[in-house]
Amino acid sequence: MAVSLHCAFTADPAPAVPLSRPSSLQDVSSRLSTDADLLHIHQVCAHWRASTSALVALRPWIIAGREPWQEVGPIGEYSFWLPHGGRREFCPGAPAGLRYCCGAPRGWLALTDCAQSPTRLVLWEPISKAEIFLPCLPAVAQIFLSGDPLASAGWTAVANQKTLFSSGARRLFFWRPGDAAWSPLHDRVFCRIDSAAFHHGRAYLIDAAWRLRIYDLGGASTPRLVRNTPFRLSAEKELSFQVMRSLHAVPCGGECLLVLVYGGHRPARAEVHRLEVAAEPLVEIGQRVRDLGEHSLFVGRGDAFALSAKEFPAVRKNCVYYAEHGNFWRERCWATIFDLGSGSLERIPYPDDPSREDGSGCWQAYSWFCLKEPLLKEQCA
Repeated sequence: MAVSLHCAFTADPAPAVPLSRPSSLQDVSSRLSTDADLLHIHQVCAHWRASTSALVALRPWIIAGREPWQEVGPIGEYSFWLPHGGRREFCPGAPAGLRYCCGAPRGWLALTDCAQSPTRLVLWEPISKAEIFLPCLPAVAQIFLSGDPLASAGWTAVANQKTLFSSGARRLFFWRPGDAAWSPLHDRVFCRIDSAAFHHGRAYLIDAAWRLRIYDLGGASTPRLVRNTPFRLSAEKELSFQVMRSLHAVPCGGECLLVLVYGGHRPARAEVHRLEVAAEPLVEIGQRVRDLGEHSLFVGRGDAFALSAKEFPAVRKNCVYYAEHGNFWRERCWATIFDLGSGSLERIPYPDDPSREDGSGCWQAYSWFCLKEPLLKEQCA
């Protein structure tokens, strides 16, 4: 293990500063971007362990909220949990007064002071503590990001807003850095957005009725709707009359995949298919994918993403991780891990949370959250 680590981080055979010095080791550990690298550097020797920062918790985490199950609004009051063991983790340093969360895209949190009539709406990144102030949007339900604001010059924020005439209806908006206000996307949405993915300059939004909307974010001043495809019938046909739970688009390995989650009141199962976008205004469920290599897919209500088991030791490869945000009341299930190779599944039980007895409501799994970088103990001091 030590040999591979040395090769990975000392390409220059004669570094200017010897790695044996504590200051250099601390500098190296602060630049490591994967949980696996931090674990490996601590396995070298006692001196290296004493000279480098310790990892707080392996990623990813479950982000949970206390919104009533029938509500389709934002996450609300939020908390982070380790999937196994039910131990709660926190990201210290969040801006004061922003108690409500309406999205956790790309390692950022979209925070507001009030879900219905906010006076502050902020994107906050827990590692760098960076803050980006957004124009306020009343009744904002979810916010998604096309790119990392610290690494992407041309990123777009997409939001959906609850409407007054129907509890499930939505309006879509977009915002780009420098805009004075949110601009509407001229498309009617009748359900909450269950899945959002961004791939090759396009936004893939899937609502609770399994309708996929694809927007081209490049070029025009207003994102252009290029596909508006219902998937209910084709998904049910593909699953041979199984009860569908949700549909998710997930970028992985240079393509956009489609995850079908089904099972009714039984434990969730999943299939992964290629998403085939034809030249005509059609989108089809394509070839079934049974091998994701080292990757696994994480889906819930909101952002979906892929992680590599080589970089994230807490992740089992070739699996679909599904946050049980809609079924945990009956099953007491926190999440389900479905192995695409063997077809087996593991259920993560709901944590024994004493806070549910204080009258404020229990925490409900909402989706998955993955910090951009490992969280170190010194960052929590």
